[in-house]
Amino acid sequence: MCNPAPDLISKIHTNAARDSIILSSLPFLDEALSSISNLSATPLPNNLAQDFENATRIDTHTHPIPAWFRALEPNAAGRATPEWSVAAHLEFMATQGIKRSVLSVSTPQANAFLDVTGKGGRKEKTIALARILNEFVGEVCRLWPERFSWLAILPLPYVDEAVVEARYALEELGAVGVAVLTNHEAVYPGDEAIDGLWKYLQSRAEKSTEGRGVVFIHPTEPVISLDDGRFVNSRPSPLRSGLGEFYFETARAISSLIASSPTTTIPTFLKFPSLHFRVSHGAGAFPDISERFLLGFPAVAGRAREALRTRFWYDSAGPVFPNQIKGLVEGMGVGIGQMVFGTDYPYGIGFWDVNANIAGLADAGFLTDEEKDMVFYGNAERLWQGKIGGV
Repeated sequence: MCNPAPDLISKIHTNAARDSIILSSLPFLDEALSSISNLSATPLPNNLAQDFENATRIDTHTHPIPAWFRALEPNAAGRATPEWSVAAHLEFMATQGIKRSVLSVSTPQANAFLDVTGKGGRKEKTIALARILNEFVGEVCRLWPERFSWLAILPLPYVDEAVVEARYALEELGAVGVAVLTNHEAVYPGDEAIDGLWKYLQSRAEKSTEGRGVVFIHPTEPVISLDDGRFVNSRPSPLRSGLGEFYFETARAISSLIASSPTTTIPTFLKFPSLHFRVSHGAGAFPDISERFLLGFPAVAGRAREALRTRFWYDSAGPVFPNQIKGLVEGMGVGIGQMVFGTDYPYGIGFWDVNANIAGLADAGFLTDEEKDMVFYGNAERLWQGKIGGV
């Protein structure tokens, strides 16, 4: 573990001021800064090195939850937001043979202020929350680089500020990609309003040795933006979103990337060919609607199918293996080479049996041992081209 960075809190304030971010708009700022500075004193379990000796798996779908973020968002998709700590996460990894976890803050990410009246106040707080969450997760990965990598969250739908945050997280804090929600204030990732962010990431990818940028898409609550500036939850079912609506949201997000908008004939996936999209939960409900949906876009349907098989990557978080995955493999013709391992830790704990969930992949009779290794770690290493490789 690294020693704490000198003047860490001062540096956070200085960089925020440079980027015109008003951290003081967050009422819990002092608690958040203390949590960051105290990470270096985290007590860890004994014999961790020994516990990880034979670990090989890469968990591409996990979520850190600072205590102050849990207090801000005590519920997630209709369930209590779980507790999280570095020590507990490392113990979970060691138990499951996971050598590395890719961290990203879960829903609502920085969009925790939809009830704030007045766009100015909501925007200011959203930008500040994105920064302080990224500082927290970035510090976790700085202190434990052999176990954690991370994806930066962004203050969308505020695109200019999202570009500033992406640049800071990727170039100064060491993020290995970005994580976005299926919608940000009712704006979906394929909306042209987001193009400024994708242009920046495309340009950065073209200049990099990897030649690609990784964008993780995670579901959130569907909302409608009203004319008076308020947002209302548009979930049609009285059931909590984690039981199904998240899958429908995932399908909407993928659809938005493939569909051409009313003002352009070029969909997002074609405009930004260097972006690779990491999709949660085995693509959710999209495999069931893919053929019908693509009927509406015959000019790009063939290229969309190719992109869905080569530039989209799908994780196993949730009960994806051994049954749901067949919608991707058999229905859409997606190869096992596009599947990556994910647990949704710690949100999945208590929702599904994590051991049974992992066993669904480990014991899948239609996969060879080599294919299982591809999903458990090989494909993730290929997606990130060695940036999240071995210890």
